[in-house]
Order: sequence, then structure tokens, then C-alpha cells
Amino acid sequence: MSQSSQTLISMCAKRFSLTEAEIRSIAATAPRRYFVWTVPKKSGGTRLLCHPARELKRIQRYFNSAFLCSLPVHCAATAYQPGSSIRINAELHSESRAIVKLDFSDFFSSVSASDWVKYARTHFTHWNEDDLRFSTRILFWGKSSQTPTCLAIGAPTSPKISNALLYDVDVRLNDYACEMGFIYSRYADDITFSSKSLINLDKVKNYVKTTLDEAKYTQLRLNDEKTRLLTKKHCRRVTGLVITPEHKVSIGRERKRLISSMCHRFSHSELPSEDRSKLRGLIAFALDAEPSFVTTLRRKYGSQVVSRALCESQG
Repeated sequence: MSQSSQTLISMCAKRFSLTEAEIRSIAATAPRRYFVWTVPKKSGGTRLLCHPARELKRIQRYFNSAFLCSLPVHCAATAYQPGSSIRINAELHSESRAIVKLDFSDFFSSVSASDWVKYARTHFTHWNEDDLRFSTRILFWGKSSQTPTCLAIGAPTSPKISNALLYDVDVRLNDYACEMGFIYSRYADDITFSSKSLINLDKVKNYVKTTLDEAKYTQLRLNDEKTRLLTKKHCRRVTGLVITPEHKVSIGRERKRLISSMCHRFSHSELPSEDRSKLRGLIAFALDAEPSFVTTLRRKYGSQVVSRALCESQG
């Protein structure tokens, strides 16, 4: 039997050695099968995370490999892509004179199940209505109800879906950037335009808003409070990294001071055990974003200390 002649439910049942009734039972309550908690944002407030239950996560991972991995994603969409990182995204803008930063409001929670159905009808034409309903129940969180509502921060399928549904937006914004002599990239909800010359912030923002209003598959809006125009007079940050006056990408002085201070305390066995995982994360972040700084740490505190900080804090 070909893939096109099978239903999604029968394919999942075969994949996981379950009956179709068992798969339907999981789907019936899937929008509620999430562990929900909050984490603090650096900018203030909290972020809601929703981690799918194990049996749901297995099916979502199957969707990723069987269906979502083949969906088109624009090259300007740098998040969640193999071989990409926030450093690579920031380096795209390292030669700039001016940077415009924009941000979506409530990114994942603004991508709705109805957006997905509209998209899937175009890109999975062999799916029937039962397939569409099943896919939304598997892929979308219900906000404490059993009705699929929006993407969940924490589901393995949310990144691929968001990138796919924004493909037409990325095409249009990238074409606009090329026409204006700008560079465009989008890292999840973080939009960046940069130029070696000046940029008119209002014109760029208005074009982005028009593009979002006319988007085929999403109903996203900008968070105007996070709209910024940065020049060399400012600290220019792209996806959390600093673009230096020498056109280098850096983790920034504050992070360097924090990591160095924590390494000093760790080397003297004075760093509390609860802070060791934080140190490990910061060093790993620096290894990816600015590896030369980790080399400096190794010279200052000893290679064994830095390596031990990375290993011990895993425990």
C-alpha cells in the first residue's frame, strides 16, 4: 500500500505497533498531553513552556521525520536548521553600519491550528479531512483543553511548522531586502535587517507589517516595543550577540565578566553546586559563539579547570 493510500492514523499505528483505536485514543486527548511550566525571561516576565508527554512526543518526532522535514524553509530562516546557530545568524550582519531589529508578539502561540489546516491542504493534497483533524490534534497544544489551538514551545514539531508556514513571508522580506541593498534574516521570532548604509526604520517596519497582513498562512503581529534601529553609536546586538566596532561577533563584556568570575570561584572550589550547570551552559554558549574567549579562559585558569567545569557541572 502506498503512503498516499494510507491514512495518517494507520501509518502511525503501523509505525508504533499499536491499533488504530489506540492511536485515536492518544489523539483524542493529545492537545492536553503537555507538562506546562514557566521560566523567567531575561527581559522580565515569564515564558510558558509546554513539553509533550512521552507517547505524544514519539508521534510528533515521527511527523518530523516522515512529513515535516520535506517542507520548504527559506535560507534566511536560520533557527532550527542543521549546522546553523545564533552566531552564524549574527555574522550575516557583522559588516553592517545600521541594524533594524523587529520581533513577533507571542510567536508560537500565534500560530494556530487553523493556519496549519490551510497550509496542509495545499502541501499535503493526498490527506483527507480525517488526516487533517488528526494532524492538528497531534501537532497543536490545546491550552489546557482538548481542542487543538496553537503551537507549543517545547514540542519538537513546532520549529519546523513555524518555519514552513512563514516561508512566503521570508521570501517576500528577503526579496525586499535584496532590492533595498539590505541583508535579512529571521531567527525564530527575531527579525533582523542590516545595511552598510542608513536604514529608514519606519519604512522597513511598515513593509514588514504589510507583509504580515498579507501572509498566506499566518496571522502574526509585531511587538512594537521591541522594534529598534541600532547604529555604531549603540551596542548592536543580533540574537543576543554583540557586533563589535571591528565587525566581530562577541558574547559581550558582561557575559565575559560573569563567566570569568564564575570560573575563578570554580577553580577555588567556591562556586555553589547549583551554579555549576549554569557555568557549563555559559562556557558551551561561548564555545559556539566566541571560541577565542574560551581559549583565553583556558590560558587564565588552566585548561583542566575549564574542562572540569564543563564535565562536573553535567552531574
